[in-house]
Amino acid sequence: MELRNTTMEWGSLAKALHWLIAIGMIALIYLGLEQAGLEQGDEKSGIRFIHSSVATFVLFLMTLRIVWRWMNVTPGHPDGFAAWQKLSATLVHWGLYVVVFVQLFSGVLTIATGGGRVPIFGLVKIRLPISKDSDAHHFWEEIHEFAWKPIAALLVVHVLGALYNHFVLKNDVLRRMTHGVK
Repeated sequence: MELRNTTMEWGSLAKALHWLIAIGMIALIYLGLEQAGLEQGDEKSGIRFIHSSVATFVLFLMTLRIVWRWMNVTPGHPDGFAAWQKLSATLVHWGLYVVVFVQLFSGVLTIATGGGRVPIFGLVKIRLPISKDSDAHHFWEEIHEFAWKPIAALLVVHVLGALYNHFVLKNDVLRRMTHGVK
């Protein structure tokens, strides 16, 4: 398996980043929903600490993924793909990138405008050069609390599209992001 992408298949680094980010985002949605209903206290603080740490790691992975994508060829759409399929696949992928970055940055800005530091698994806490501001904090918190919904919707469309390609169209779209093309 090649590290770099080819015109037919994603490379091993792109695949690893894809699946690590997918697992991370599902974990973040779960942790976010889990802590949302809790009262302030040790349990909520513990979940938020893990949530923030995982989010910081996912932000790093997403940045690496975008840079890697710009440095590599991108596998083309399968032969015979209709124009609407190409357009919808492109919109879903770039929509995911945009909304995930919005979600991650709004989380960081929620912490920063609340006067906090961004924790990274207890190793370090990063203070951003942003002043504590309750109006800005509320603004970013609202965005952060909403943005998981379009992410979840786009993830469902993404997975259904991959499964449709695999089981109905019987092409290599799913295989080239998993174990490889035929």
